[in-house]
Amino acid sequence: MDLESWWRSLPIVTKYLFVGTMGTTLASSFGFVSPLMLTLNFSAIFRQFQLWRLVSNFLLHSLGFPFLISMMFLVRYGSSLEQSTFEGRLSDFIFFLLISCSLLILIGGYFLGSIVLAQGLIMVLVYYWSRKNPDATMSLMFGIQFKSVYLPWVLVGMSILMGKYPIIDVVGIVVGHFYFFFTDVYPRTSGGRQLLTTPKFLVDIVPREYNRMIYGVRRDVQEQRRDWGRGQAVGGR
Repeated sequence: MDLESWWRSLPIVTKYLFVGTMGTTLASSFGFVSPLMLTLNFSAIFRQFQLWRLVSNFLLHSLGFPFLISMMFLVRYGSSLEQSTFEGRLSDFIFFLLISCSLLILIGGYFLGSIVLAQGLIMVLVYYWSRKNPDATMSLMFGIQFKSVYLPWVLVGMSILMGKYPIIDVVGIVVGHFYFFFTDVYPRTSGGRQLLTTPKFLVDIVPREYNRMIYGVRRDVQEQRRDWGRGQAVGGR
């Protein structure tokens, strides 16, 4: 696959995340903008209204081999989620990202004092993908193989072996599990009850062609309600 074909194959949200992350990281690394203007700083946000920090801290990395790995994870697992798990449900995917970023800011930023949460967002994508695709076979160095459900913990273990302190990775796992529990586990164990649903306004602002599955479900529900509203004879068609 050539570069143009690869670029065209990227889904829209993952593409914007990739461009934003690359642009933000390169701009800060080459001195076009100070990294200190991009980090999460609650004082600057609320007192000086530097609201872009709520977004830019999720796009800021340091140049190096770990950055390339993070970009590979973003493209691979972000694209897979957007094109498969959230296929035809772009609003749900955006809501998933918004909920994840909000919890990362609350836990990682407010309670733990982290000023850059980009790696946490990458780990959210990896974790949720691993729970939706738990039986894929993954390969590590030296030919070690394992199930994909263990991938986030393998990455945390590798970070520890490399001398890093992967607290934000763990926060990303916690956040990813929060979304997984309330959208996958809880509905299955509570008779289909949904506690975490995409707001209607978020569905309405996304073009219908990106939400065909959502509108399809809504149409089916509305037709069922009309049928039952008209009344049906027992055994009738």
